[in-house]
Amino acid sequence: MHPGPDIPKSLSLEQLLRRDDVWRGDTRRFVPRPVVDTGHGELNGALLAGGWPLGALIEVCQPRFQGEWQLFLPALRAVHPGLIVLLNPPAEPFGQALIQSGIDLDRLVVVDAAQKSLFIASFTELARTAVCGAILAWQPRESLGYADLRKCLLAASGAGGLHVLFRPSTARRQSSPAPLRLCSQGVAHGLEITLLKQKGLLQRTRPGPLFLPFPAAWHILPGHAALDGASPDRAGKKVVAHRRGRP
Repeated sequence: MHPGPDIPKSLSLEQLLRRDDVWRGDTRRFVPRPVVDTGHGELNGALLAGGWPLGALIEVCQPRFQGEWQLFLPALRAVHPGLIVLLNPPAEPFGQALIQSGIDLDRLVVVDAAQKSLFIASFTELARTAVCGAILAWQPRESLGYADLRKCLLAASGAGGLHVLFRPSTARRQSSPAPLRLCSQGVAHGLEITLLKQKGLLQRTRPGPLFLPFPAAWHILPGHAALDGASPDRAGKKVVAHRRGRP
């Protein structure tokens, strides 16, 4: 194969490294995608372009389901226009809480896809849809392989929305084509976020775990006995009597 007329026959290593389409691994120059603010200043500082990448696949590994809304609510409020799709959510969304958090329920669509084949088909079709501004998807019980994740990545790369895939914490040991992977772990009063992979940074340059505090309204309230100073037994009787008296 011979080089074209506009390509030099030989290039030095320094000339190659100066090209914009060459990724050097530890440089922050290679950031081809727009982003949306995460709403968390410390997390923005740890991400290459200062926010969640759009038109990409963000993979979140976590034990069961916890803290998804705390992590992505600010970005969902900022992503306009377009629908917000919840694909295969583990529980029914609580509409009143979402309204109080600033989410327009008219933009919210829930899609159930328990089988892996249906999940992959739904994700890829939704990601390619221009009216879809964000997808939060929870992996089905069947494990997703590298080829499955590759299909999701290719579909997300052809659009400009926010695409997030939640997977079990055991998936962090598996290879994935997702350009951004992180681990989310619930701790006392917040989330501990560990960046597992970020395209554009070498492994040795990854920041340490980040702590994202829960809003004050999310903190556990004191027990009934602590609220009125009564003993636990007395408080328990009050609760039972109150419940029996309700219509």
